[in-house]
Order: sequence, then C-alpha cells, then structure tokens
Amino acid sequence: MKVITYLSMHARRALFLTAAAALACGPLSAETVPPPAPAAPQPAELANSIGLKFSARAAETGNIFFSPYGLYSAFSMVYDCARENTAAEIRGVFGFPEDRDILRTETVLLRRGAIKAVKGAEFGRVNSFWYQKGYEFLPDYEEVLKSSHSASGETADFRSSAERARSSVNAWTKKQTGGRITDVLEQGAVTQLTRLALVSAVYFKGQWKRAFGAGGTAEQDFTLPGGGTVKAQLMASTEPANINYYEDEELQAAGLDYTGGRLRMLVLLPAAGHSAAAIGKALTPERLAEIKKAMAARLDPAVVYLPRFKFASSWDLAAGLSAMGMPQAFTDAADLSGMTGRKGLYLQKAVQKAYIEVSEQGAAAPAAPTRKKRGKKPLVFRADRPFIFLIEDKFTGLIFFIGRVDDPSLAV
Repeated sequence: MKVITYLSMHARRALFLTAAAALACGPLSAETVPPPAPAAPQPAELANSIGLKFSARAAETGNIFFSPYGLYSAFSMVYDCARENTAAEIRGVFGFPEDRDILRTETVLLRRGAIKAVKGAEFGRVNSFWYQKGYEFLPDYEEVLKSSHSASGETADFRSSAERARSSVNAWTKKQTGGRITDVLEQGAVTQLTRLALVSAVYFKGQWKRAFGAGGTAEQDFTLPGGGTVKAQLMASTEPANINYYEDEELQAAGLDYTGGRLRMLVLLPAAGHSAAAIGKALTPERLAEIKKAMAARLDPAVVYLPRFKFASSWDLAAGLSAMGMPQAFTDAADLSGMTGRKGLYLQKAVQKAYIEVSEQGAAAPAAPTRKKRGKKPLVFRADRPFIFLIEDKFTGLIFFIGRVDDPSLAV
C-alpha cells in the first residue's frame, strides 16, 4: 500500500505575542488548591483525532483509504511556518502546541515510534519541499524541515516549465521510495504560479502473522451497501487462531496482527441493520478506545474470512480542512511568512492519494496452534459485507491508515 500527500503553494499577485503572569498571595488553603491540569494529548492521539474527524466526512458510499499519520506529519510542516490567524486556525484543527519547539520534538518522537512499530515490515516516509528556483526562503525554516521533519529541500523551475518541474518531483520521489511511489503529482497539479510544493510519501507492506492460505480463497458473494451482491475473492484463515475480539449490537471487531513489529489491522464489521458508513462517521477516539479496551481483555479462537482487494483513493484535503475550521491557509489572506519572512504564499491545493492491496501474499508465518476449550467451537468472523479497517501501532495507538471497503471487486 502507498500513501501520497502533496501540498502545492502559490504566490499571490496583487506578532503573535503572548504574555503570562502569576501572582502569589500566600499559601493556598486546601479548599482553594486548583485541580491538576489534564495531561496534554500525545502526538499519536492528535494524529488519530484529526484522522477520524476527516474520515467521518467521507462519502456515504465507495471505497476509501488514507493516512492520518501522513496528514498530521505533512501539516506539521505547514504549521511550522504559519503565523497569526493562519496558525491559530491550523492549531485549532490539528491540536498542535503553540510552542513550535514542542511540536518539533513531538514530530521527531512520533517518527521514531513509527519506525519501531513497523519493524519487520517494508515502511518508508519521504518528506521533501520544492521551491521556485531563485525564490528566497529563510535558512532557519529549511533547517527545521530537515532536522525536525526529516524533509529534503530541492529546487524546481515552476515559472519557466511547470510540467518539467512536475516530472522532476515525480522522478525524485520515485527514486527515494525505491520505485514504489510514482506520479506523486498528476498532470496539472502545479502551474507557472506555483512557488512551493510540499510532498510527503508513505509506503507500507506487511506480512500477516496468521496465514491466509491461498487454497482457502474462493469466489463468494459480497453484499453491497445497497443490498445487491458482487463476486469477491474471500480469503479464509488456514485454521482457527486466537485473535483479540469484540462485539456489541452495532459491530464486530477483530485484530489481525502483522509479523515482526507492533502493527495490526483492526477490522470493524457492522452488525445487521448498521452500515459501514455510519460506523465510520460515529467512530470517535472515545468509541475506538472503548472497543480496543474490550478487545484487549478477550482472546478467542476464530476462523477469519476477509476479501482480497486493491483500490486507489484520492482526497481533497483543502475542501475538508477548510470546512473543519482552517480556510485561511488556502486563500490569499494566508500568513505563511515563516517561510520567507514576508507574506505572499498560500496553499493552492492539498491532496492525499492512497493505494492499498490486501491479499494472502506476505503471510509468511503459519497459524499458531490454538488451545481449544472443550465443547467450545471457534467463532466465525466473516467480512462479506462493507467494513471499516485501521492499521495501527498496538503500543502507541497511532493509526497509520484508515479505510473502508464497500466493494472489493472495484480494482485500481
């Protein structure tokens, strides 16, 4: 699977001061001691929150797939140069701290945690910023992107040849990702007015800890949101295996581990009378925490059926994020002066493109023997209707990817 985020900035034609004081007037009585301040949200929690809010805005039907982690990391680079009301709007949507030094530290820690989580899998994230040849950018901003966001600074000549510049960005990204990600910028994505493009590319390929045997895959009916059916290749686990499991009147949830690191696919399968779209829109951090807490306390032998699928998904981040409360960054009123020391740049376009393929391939480890309780049959988790899935770090809870499968027969 691969995820691509690019932000294209145009030049338009045509202090943030804080103060705090504390006054002590003697010891406080027991009645006047203020309660302890709530702990600040962790970066993973913030990334998850914006991801769940954004996915809740998805269309009612259709396959979807995107990366909250990619979204969070890309806009942390934008926030680092935003000022005044533009910064306040971005902070309000993403929950970034006012102190940019704290944000930079958190960004580094989040990236290090991600590396640990994907141990044993193919995973990479490439950040780069492309600026117009001859355009003056602040050295401090370039250094911050390199040191805190692990981004590379590259020049391009959008003004003279936008198409050649687009090809250069695509070729560089393809090389840095070992050929996994191509055409990060589609034709027409940049123009002669483009002055800066921020690119964040994420790719991942994991191996199932419990094998889906190729011999167990068979063509079966998959029920569509409207009630009709299509034929899908439904994979089946080779034998019952212990999985973390949860169910209530709305859904069933199963955790399917990847081998090597701390990653798992969390599949949320709506119960009869409930839709995947509704489950996705109602999936808040609190609801997700409730499900995962219950799952952690339950380990059941199960036979899992999951469709084989692959599809691409594209998101207009500008429209979604503007509606969520940060429209100014996408207008000529934007203040991104942390880049150049002056106003004059704004986000013309922000798009995340994502691709995923799920199959039996890569399932290197055989299913572990299951200790069956006498008289207890394995439960059946049969995803033969639309479902939500998340790929997450079981340790930090960081959600790398969120998706919805409405029709597994729709290929790229």
